[in-house]
Amino acid sequence: MFTQLTEQFTTAMKSLNNADQFSTAMKPFNSLVELNTKTVEQLINQQAALITSIMNDSVAQTKALSEQTDLATAIESQKVFTEALQAKVSASAKEAYEVVNKTSEEVSTLVKNSMAEANTLAK
Repeated sequence: MFTQLTEQFTTAMKSLNNADQFSTAMKPFNSLVELNTKTVEQLINQQAALITSIMNDSVAQTKALSEQTDLATAIESQKVFTEALQAKVSASAKEAYEVVNKTSEEVSTLVKNSMAEANTLAK
């Protein structure tokens, strides 16, 4: 199977007569790589911001708890902290889903446009 794929790739590359044809053929692939890179960067930045925020909030909560003398107040403080943490994590998950969903739509559009262009060139 690998040999067949290699032969098909070699044949396809030989059919490209110049650098312009090669650039045109590689444009969808390059666009896909750029799109994936942008998406990964967005997700990494979102997760880094989330982790930083959680760490800062946890340090502040630990400090606040260490200053508490009343158990009921400490429990209520922890409850509020936990609810805020859950909301923050949920919001982050929603943002990540939106980024991935948008990327998926962009990839679908890229594939459709590439297929349409390939069909036009084949005719």
